[in-house]
Amino acid sequence: MRYREHEELMLHSVPYTEGSPGIVVDEVLAKATPCRCIEYRPGKKLCFSKGIVGALSDEQEKLYCPTEEKLESPGLEKRLEHWMGSVDICKAEIAKIPPGERLKPWLSCMSRELKTRGVEA
Repeated sequence: MRYREHEELMLHSVPYTEGSPGIVVDEVLAKATPCRCIEYRPGKKLCFSKGIVGALSDEQEKLYCPTEEKLESPGLEKRLEHWMGSVDICKAEIAKIPPGERLKPWLSCMSRELKTRGVEA
């Protein structure tokens, strides 16, 4: 994975520090472009949209995904499975940290957990 991809991967993790939904930065673009979705476990998918940083919540998918483009990549699916496992652990780890103070502990936790799963970030 290239360095820029690492930066983007970690950037998409930041909304999880506040609970999850993606951060809408351009609502018009988000509503006008298809979402790119990938199933990383049976029945579990992540969707991304231009104009939104991070994965969309179920509610955001209804608002911002006029259409979906299904992404298929066994390698990416495996990385996302590791990714979401790391997210689950790190959400629990930062839960008692006040909002606004979570970013650094979050990034440290994600880096550590991804590394233990063999994902470089």
